[in-house]
Amino acid sequence: MEHPGAPHFRFGMFEADPTSGELSKNGRRIPLQDQPLRVLVLLLERAGTVVSREELQKALWPADTFVEFDQGLNTAIKKLRLALGDSSDNPRFIETLPRKGYRFIAPVTGREAVAPVSPSPQLAKPTAVPGLHRLIGGRMRGAAALVGFAALLIVVSNAGGWRDRLLRRPAVKSIESLAVLPLENLSHDPEQDYLADGMTEELITDLAKINALRVIPRTSVMQYKGTKKPIAEIARELNVDAVLEGTVTRDQGRVRITAQLISSAAPEKHLWADKYETSSSDVLIVQDALAKAVAHEIQINMTPGERTLLASPRAVDPAAYEAYLKGRYLWEHSGEENLKKSREYFEQAIAKDPSYALAWAGLADTFHRLASWGVISRQDGAPRARAAAEKALELDNSLVGPLVTLAGEKTEYEWDWAGAERLYKRAIELSPNYGTVHHQYATYLAEIGRSREAVTEARRASEVEPLSPVFSANVVWKLYLARQYDEAELEARKISGWQPHIMGGYTLASVYLQTGRQREGVAHLKKAAESNRGVLQLMYLGHALGVTGARAEGQKVLEEMQALSQRRYVPPEYIAMVYEGLGDRDRALRWFEKAYAERSMNGWILPDPRLDQIRTEPRFKNLMGQMGLPQ
Repeated sequence: MEHPGAPHFRFGMFEADPTSGELSKNGRRIPLQDQPLRVLVLLLERAGTVVSREELQKALWPADTFVEFDQGLNTAIKKLRLALGDSSDNPRFIETLPRKGYRFIAPVTGREAVAPVSPSPQLAKPTAVPGLHRLIGGRMRGAAALVGFAALLIVVSNAGGWRDRLLRRPAVKSIESLAVLPLENLSHDPEQDYLADGMTEELITDLAKINALRVIPRTSVMQYKGTKKPIAEIARELNVDAVLEGTVTRDQGRVRITAQLISSAAPEKHLWADKYETSSSDVLIVQDALAKAVAHEIQINMTPGERTLLASPRAVDPAAYEAYLKGRYLWEHSGEENLKKSREYFEQAIAKDPSYALAWAGLADTFHRLASWGVISRQDGAPRARAAAEKALELDNSLVGPLVTLAGEKTEYEWDWAGAERLYKRAIELSPNYGTVHHQYATYLAEIGRSREAVTEARRASEVEPLSPVFSANVVWKLYLARQYDEAELEARKISGWQPHIMGGYTLASVYLQTGRQREGVAHLKKAAESNRGVLQLMYLGHALGVTGARAEGQKVLEEMQALSQRRYVPPEYIAMVYEGLGDRDRALRWFEKAYAERSMNGWILPDPRLDQIRTEPRFKNLMGQMGLPQ
């Protein structure tokens, strides 16, 4: 349906250009799919007269395309009305004449008499998808593209290049990097945030399977949740070629999702947009289709294996998926209670669907973190984390997260340093842009005495995810462990504006204490402990009070920790650290030996300059040797 040199159609605040295939309102382009756009142009050409459904079918839906015409036309009209802000009950533009057709009723200027629209070139017949009867709509470029899924709509192919000739969309810069912004929860119910956040993470995970595409990880994009920043500014801050944004609404068992892909090239361009609606039980199907549609739209090069991963449908029990999303949402929101609840949800998901690999991966992450934070003992948490991670990989060996969890357990519980490094390197090979693996590999390197490499790896994690406060603060911590105090302080001050507490206050406080600024260091740690009386905060505060001469206060903190151990697990090495600060070397060594016996020795504590003096003790050297660490 080309009209070389044809004038634009103007109606109300809108303008339609048949040559470029664009619809705009007050000069701003409005994303609209091919088929609704073709319907609009035909109605505009015949404005004021009735265009029957039969004429529309003959002109735009050739008989041999096997498309469900009634459903397709109804959906096209709905999309048109949505784009125009029109209503079927009180139409301003498109009037429905029951059992007859449609009429464009608004005044139209700029049109000329044209011959009836001829049928579009013959379209390739869609490939049959066994067991699936409805398909998702989306603008997909290239040869015949079909996404078949339950409870959704059809998209027809682009055989012969008819769509490209119709739209003549200007070429845009190739897209090699993408940010998926947090989907906006339009349900106005905070209890539904987990759904929007979970779907965001799933889309990121799906698209990150394409190695040729740099996808900004979740920890960086979540900084923009609820932001009103312009897309161009966000794209510039994240250094990406395009941004995917959208909304999620759940109401009475139905989920509606809108999405649009925007190029960050100046001026920014809307590349693609679509709207999906399905039952809550089919949300995963929508997510997979959306990820596939985006991959097609940006025309990124994919390996056959990546295409298979992206195209493979995920059959997951809906209740299991719901429980998984809740578990992952709580896991991402720090706090011991959230962590305990996340474990319950992951276990619920596994009970509903024992073959759900991501639920096993989430459970592995939870046990690992519970032990790392000292909420449970490593003897309790580490074997469970390992078993869950191995089960996840057995079910889906493409997952990278469980590899990182297994490497963490080899480091912290098994003290298999060589085995841990092999797993870290394998994870980096599979997913070089996964910030978490660089982050944890940096901690491993610091533990085994390779402090300069640790700094390099921590910087790599921060480069991959520049807006992650945890990764940025980890650079400071690794510089501190490498005794590069001036540079650590410089880096800390760079990020203090947007992360004032820098890892709970103890990072910068540690630098102060090692450079003779004891008053500032203690003040930072007291402030951190006031906001969170966790065992980690108490450990650092108790040690600092002891080494700065406030032994009575330090003793009170120690007593508080011992009382706390009656109600929950407190890692022995935390107690040992406070005894060392109080100058009680013998008790410090006894508690470190207890930590070794319980296999709870947190390796990330051992490189700390706070322990430089006790490191010369034969008993401590013996412990380090038995753990396979440098003495």
